[in-house]
Amino acid sequence: MKPLTGTNSKGEPYVRPAAVEAEIAAVLEWPMEKVYALALEGKLRPQTLVYLMRNFRPNRSTPEHDRLILAFFARLQRFGEPMIRSMSEVNRERVDELVKDKALELLAKDKLDIFEMSFKLGAERLYLTAIAKVRLRADTEVSREDLVSPGSGLTGEETADLLGHTFDGSMPLAEAKAMLADVMEYLNEKERLAIYYVHQLGLTEKDAAEQMRCTDRNIRHLISSARQKALGQGKGARKPRVNSVKP
Repeated sequence: MKPLTGTNSKGEPYVRPAAVEAEIAAVLEWPMEKVYALALEGKLRPQTLVYLMRNFRPNRSTPEHDRLILAFFARLQRFGEPMIRSMSEVNRERVDELVKDKALELLAKDKLDIFEMSFKLGAERLYLTAIAKVRLRADTEVSREDLVSPGSGLTGEETADLLGHTFDGSMPLAEAKAMLADVMEYLNEKERLAIYYVHQLGLTEKDAAEQMRCTDRNIRHLISSARQKALGQGKGARKPRVNSVKP
């Protein structure tokens, strides 16, 4: 049985649970026809399914292996369905597409160790990241069109707070929304995700780092960089708006 080589953000190696190791060891003694049948019927642990998918990959596509991949995606989607149930149909489709693309990328690079350690953790990380990207996109789209409603998720005051501005109430709400759109255009994807996880989802910097596969120090740097850009400072900072003055 091949050991896992992936590590978490602290550099600690991933380890399969003992029950998973025992199941994989038993499966390796069975005829492959039986193994494929049990995997497709959902009678094996998802971690075992991932092990089979990775370690019994043929040189070229076969119906049996293709069905294992389809079974993996079906389990992934079933796990994520409760997490996106409250989202609109369009956003649910966006999230599923992002998850699918990332999972295919991880499969192609053979970077699925986390799924063998904990399928739940691997799936949760994919869906949380995809949900964050879709919500950030939705928030920005709404702001650009000045269609922010009470239930949209961001108010002008919250936006100002999270980006380090002083909001004294003198700025019209529509202008605050326009500022959000302006600022968000200057943030890179990692800065937007760090802001979203910490300031909107309320995660600690350590938890946000786990989701983004980096250190909490890097999260602090991303948030600091976003604030500097919002204030018109630092590399890639936004240009301040200039209001015309009538004579």
